[in-house]
Amino acid sequence: GNDLLAREAAEPGVGLLLFDGVLGYGAHPDPAGVLAEGVERARAVAGRDLPAIASVTGTPEDPQDWDAQVRRLEATDVLVERDNRAAALLAAAALAGAGR
Repeated sequence: GNDLLAREAAEPGVGLLLFDGVLGYGAHPDPAGVLAEGVERARAVAGRDLPAIASVTGTPEDPQDWDAQVRRLEATDVLVERDNRAAALLAAAALAGAGR
């Protein structure tokens, strides 16, 4: 959970946070809220502005509302891509640009 995220973010070799979010029945009622809290805590523990990238799989008709979930993540400065391939490519480019 978020405790593990905070511990991992504290490691100096961690260059960014990358997540896949999935909406729908059977998923957490507010996965973006939990993730946003975890990212904020991870950044605080790391003591730096750790970049975060996510993809959110779902639709506006899902119980969690895709648009609302994306807005919640973006309010926490998480870059949101439409699918996990795009998110992974963005993460790779960000790490390459950082010399990692």
